[in-house]
Amino acid sequence: MKLELSNSWYILQDVHDTGENLKLYEKDDFLTLQGPQMSEWEELPELKQLQLIFSENPYWGRELRYYNDAPWWYKNDFYVPDDAKGHCILKFTNVDYYCKVWVNGVFLGEHEGYSIPFEFNLDHVIKSGEPNRLIVKVWSPWDDEVDGNNQERRTFLIYRNMVKGTYEHSDTFVQRDVNPVGIYGHVTVEIQDCAVFQSSPVVTYSLNDALDHAEVKIDAAIANAKDRDYQIGWCCIDKLTKEVLIQDSCKIDGDGSYTLKGTVGDIHLWNTWDRGMPYTYLIKVYLMNKAEEVVYEYEETTGFRKIEMLRDEKQTTFILNGNKFYMRGTAYFPDNYVSAMNKERYKRDLLAIKSNGFNMVRVHVHVDLPEFYELCTELGIGIMHDSEYNWAHPLSDEFADRFINVYLQTVDMLKKYPSILCWICMNEPGLLDDVPEGTTKAHSRSMEINPGPALFKAVCEHDPSRPVIKGSMYEEDPDSGDSHNYIGSLTGEDGHYSDIYGTVEKLNTEFGFDAPPCVENLKKMPAVYKRLNKIVDDIDEIGKYQYALLKYYIEHYRMQKYNPNAGYVQFLFNDMCPQSFYGLYDWWGIPKAGADAMLESNMPTGIFMKYKDSLDSIYVVHDLLKPLGDCVATCVITDATGRVILKKQEELYVGSDTIVKVCDLNIDLDKDTIIHAALILKREDEIICTNQYDDIFHMPQHTKGHPTRMSHETGVRLYNV
Repeated sequence: MKLELSNSWYILQDVHDTGENLKLYEKDDFLTLQGPQMSEWEELPELKQLQLIFSENPYWGRELRYYNDAPWWYKNDFYVPDDAKGHCILKFTNVDYYCKVWVNGVFLGEHEGYSIPFEFNLDHVIKSGEPNRLIVKVWSPWDDEVDGNNQERRTFLIYRNMVKGTYEHSDTFVQRDVNPVGIYGHVTVEIQDCAVFQSSPVVTYSLNDALDHAEVKIDAAIANAKDRDYQIGWCCIDKLTKEVLIQDSCKIDGDGSYTLKGTVGDIHLWNTWDRGMPYTYLIKVYLMNKAEEVVYEYEETTGFRKIEMLRDEKQTTFILNGNKFYMRGTAYFPDNYVSAMNKERYKRDLLAIKSNGFNMVRVHVHVDLPEFYELCTELGIGIMHDSEYNWAHPLSDEFADRFINVYLQTVDMLKKYPSILCWICMNEPGLLDDVPEGTTKAHSRSMEINPGPALFKAVCEHDPSRPVIKGSMYEEDPDSGDSHNYIGSLTGEDGHYSDIYGTVEKLNTEFGFDAPPCVENLKKMPAVYKRLNKIVDDIDEIGKYQYALLKYYIEHYRMQKYNPNAGYVQFLFNDMCPQSFYGLYDWWGIPKAGADAMLESNMPTGIFMKYKDSLDSIYVVHDLLKPLGDCVATCVITDATGRVILKKQEELYVGSDTIVKVCDLNIDLDKDTIIHAALILKREDEIICTNQYDDIFHMPQHTKGHPTRMSHETGVRLYNV
């Protein structure tokens, strides 16, 4: 029996944090007069992070700070029927961030972290046939330890003491007054009158050399089975055909740990959408009584696939199912408030991600709801998954140990999803650390002492089936291997995106440029619109720069395919709040100019021109495993009047997952004139792809004022305001 406690909650804010001293958890009816300025109980309409419920604008504003200045108390009275028999377990899916829990005045325990489910046994406190009072104290406090050595730097200010990437970013990524807090997801009471799994069974597998058979192993811990006749069983079902491929069971002799094994033959592999079919299977693990009736069941969707990484001083290359895998990725952080998300909104975003040519997302410094990972598995979108170690955290070993504990719980929770292809232990660590003279940030405390080495080792041990990046941004680190590049963007007005010409990178996992939404959507935020009204006429130009930078970067990387570049991650797919403008799409889901660059340059097959001060050469890049065969590439170069300067055709063979240099271009052109270039790739009479470059030598210039000027009051870039 399961009791869903999603409704009938009451809440109050303990403004002086005196509720524990006053033993609020013991009182049947707590009156305001009994506490020093204690709030009264207020009915809570739903379980979400509290800013989404009580604030008219949860994304910026000074009034938001009070949500975190003092803890919140939750109350729920629930009934357990008289005839309910068995063990009673209280379960939470999400509490942001710290909490303490009491039932009927008895303290059950506490928890840290917003994304990990946790539970308590209620056998010693539960009352049947009468009200039971559940009290939860929740808080997500502000941190106040400031990095004194970096006061003048624009971003790195506060040492963040919580393992969550949704507060104190100080770079308009998360507005300064936003710090989500509250219970969300599901709270349930489960009456277990039969044998149960103590925790979710762990399903692992290994593939044979031919990648057509899977050796499945299931580890399950069983409780409540003592002195009773039970069997444990499992089966694997093809989710497309519904065929039961293997089924087995055996008797158990009571509580304890059990291992089941079996071979699933003639499997179809899970692939990203562009490399094949994201084929999936349903694994069911169940307990049966002596009448062979299923009394308790666990199920998960899996996909059989093998992911590896070739990593040395020359390459950081993914190998998916035995083939090199070129990653066309985008970073994803859909909302400051995870509880604002739902399956429908995730699906909207992921379908747009897929239609823009991306085969991977990097889940950036947060953990999403289960629906997200399920959809990525279903749609064939791979995931690089960050931890929430990002920039500035306490440098103590105590914090490092706490952080490792929380993140390993995340790894254990999410590793069942086949769409997750890589873990990232830390994002840009060490930027505040003291670095020995003559060394790089990769030699920082977080990379070399703690938490980096211990965290990297622990993640590898908890999930040996996936590659692990220790510190994202450190291309030369042997346990990392990726780079971030903001030349022409966050590096300031002196740089231009074309400065990357002639450079190489093994794997870039961050680059991009932010641009405001269209004027009509900007007007939906009067305070922001007023602050930015002087640049309203420049929004189109800012968008054009975003488009041009992204197009140049992506084509630059793709023309280095596997020599040495193995992929990239554009930052960021969508604006994570209405006034943070990093995305290709705004917060309302409307595409910006940067999305046009994806349609031209980010598709599985593309034809590109290498250029800066001259037109160098033409390349065809094909990421699919099926060869195109014999093709014809056409280049047409015209001036402003439409006069043809050059028209050239080349025959070429395009194999599977390849890059082909079509030709060199040796043309003497006046850089001061307007030159238009068009590229076409055809197979027989079929146009495979096209590309175009308007006024190719007159590249847009860096947006004035970006990125150094910000309004932390509203959380926006000010550009040249």
